[in-house]
Amino acid sequence: MRAMPPLPSAPARVLIIKPSSLGDVVSAVPVLRGLRRSFPRAHIAWLLAQSCAPLLEGDGDLDEIILFDRKGLGRWWRSPKAAGDLWRFRKRLREAGFDWVIDLQGLLRSALFARFTGARVRAGFARPREPAARAFYTHAIHTGAPHTVDRNIELAQALGIDARGEDFVLRPNPAAAARVQQFLGEAGLAGKTFLVLVPPTRWPTKRYPVRHWRSVAAKLAGEAPLVLAGSLADRPLCDEVAGGLGQAVVNLAGRTGVADLAELIRRSAGVVCSDSAALFIAPAVGTAVVALVGPTQPVRTGPYRLGRAIVSSVKCQGCLKRTCSHITCMQLIDPSVVVQAARDMLRRSEP
Repeated sequence: MRAMPPLPSAPARVLIIKPSSLGDVVSAVPVLRGLRRSFPRAHIAWLLAQSCAPLLEGDGDLDEIILFDRKGLGRWWRSPKAAGDLWRFRKRLREAGFDWVIDLQGLLRSALFARFTGARVRAGFARPREPAARAFYTHAIHTGAPHTVDRNIELAQALGIDARGEDFVLRPNPAAAARVQQFLGEAGLAGKTFLVLVPPTRWPTKRYPVRHWRSVAAKLAGEAPLVLAGSLADRPLCDEVAGGLGQAVVNLAGRTGVADLAELIRRSAGVVCSDSAALFIAPAVGTAVVALVGPTQPVRTGPYRLGRAIVSSVKCQGCLKRTCSHITCMQLIDPSVVVQAARDMLRRSEP
């Protein structure tokens, strides 16, 4: 195994590459915190997808967000405009003068972006998600931690960055907090104890059946107000969950952006969610979470330090498949178990 070259002196300009998805971005926040602690005078930038950028806008540890238009730039091979945009994006990365780049995404594309910068230090995982990515790193870091947050921290520590588990923190966003306060006031929830339910998730195999969500919501609505969250595209799903359950269930799907979601969760007594970004956001804002997990593996991507994952006892649980003919792992999660876990969160939130 080839030894890594020694690290040069402390960096003046650092770029973190972790464009998406939202949960993945949150998992990388300890690297940002550690960089700022270790190199307080450095200029720290983060390459982010536009959909994720609001989560870190205004963060005091971050000097710059470089927006990445994945969909637009992905058309470079068939669109002259997109090809020109990619060339300008590459030029911007090159001219930014980064001397350290940390690629936490581990894809060939993200490694190429690191190479575009011309930075002397281009660090990434020795076993990236796409093996070809490793060819573009000057420092390929071996990690052994099972959880994705700890792997990011371990990579940072190998570079001499003082990243810590307690750095898994999303700081308050004042503008988003004001919007959430308005939402809660309009719903009559200002100052009240409430739970957030997040039914949507991207993979079909991660979806908890609507009938189960309705059973959970119906039982919990008699004990505390419930707020359903999701994107505008998730509104029909959340409508289906909330239908006929009365005013104790408030559907905010489509009304909250990603920064608003974090602030909504921060003010809640707890979160019940499918395996989605909310699973990461909740502990990062100091809120307990109950995550309903089927095809993924809690030891790798479950709630970090605060909360619990509920899984069913089937042999194929944790298969990591995005398609499945039966999705038994989600079908067999008992709503009564979910309800009891949510009640435990409510009880712990009582003064």
